[in-house]
Amino acid sequence: MSDETDGTELVWESVSQWAAEWFPEWRATSTATLATSFIRAACDDAVAGVVDDALVMLAETADGDEELAWVGAGPLEDLVSHSGNGLRVLADVERAARQNAAFRAALNNTCLGSDVSDVVRGRLAGLGARVLDRS
Repeated sequence: MSDETDGTELVWESVSQWAAEWFPEWRATSTATLATSFIRAACDDAVAGVVDDALVMLAETADGDEELAWVGAGPLEDLVSHSGNGLRVLADVERAARQNAAFRAALNNTCLGSDVSDVVRGRLAGLGARVLDRS
């Protein structure tokens, strides 16, 4: 697995190795580090496979509810909320939530604000995402 961020190529031997690095980074600092920068870029650009390959892996390797909450309120929320990606990834997120209990648990920690389309808000709320009041 690799990505180029700010002219630096980031390389991990596997998605599971990247996921194993993401949790300690997220726990230790609010500053973006390599594994965090990678998932932010992948979510901002809605890179093909980001749901099935990266976010499902994060959810599956999460150690307990707190880490599942990080996945849902962090990169998963960023993916469906930012850059107008919600509609582009909706089918992937719905499928992953139906097929993977850990991903569905992470989705329960995703908050959808008024910047997310009504279609995305409605369908993901039906799978457990939290819809914020529009007021």
